[in-house]
Amino acid sequence: MARFELEGIDDLMKDLNMLDAERIAPIMLEEAVPILKESVVKRAASHKDTGDMAASIKKSKAMRNQRGYYISVRPTGKDKKGVRNMEKMAALEFGVDGKQAATPVLTPAVNDAEGKVLDKMQEVFDRET
Repeated sequence: MARFELEGIDDLMKDLNMLDAERIAPIMLEEAVPILKESVVKRAASHKDTGDMAASIKKSKAMRNQRGYYISVRPTGKDKKGVRNMEKMAALEFGVDGKQAATPVLTPAVNDAEGKVLDKMQEVFDRET
C-alpha cells in the first residue's frame, strides 16, 4: 500500500481559514464597483435622448445569496414619460423585434472595466489579507 505524506498542509489550512472571506468579499465588491459604474454610465451616455437613463444608473450594495456575494450596476426608476430606464437599457442591449437593432451598452462596459475591476479587487484582497 502506498503512503502519501504532505507537510505544511496544516499551516495552509490555518492561513486559508484566517482569510475571512465573509468579511473581505463585500469590501472587494464595494471598492471595485465604482469602476464598473463609471464604465456603464459612459457607455449609456453615448445613447442619450434626454439623459434620464444614464443619470439613473446606480450601484447596489454588496449582497449575498446561496451562490456567494454579488453587486450590481443598473438603471433605476422611470423617465419623465413614465418609461422604466431598465427597459431602455434592455432595448439597447438586445434590440426590439424588428424595430431597433441591438446596440449593446452593458456588455462592452463590462468588458472595458473588467481588468481595472479585477486589479482593484486584487489590491483590496492583498491589503485585507
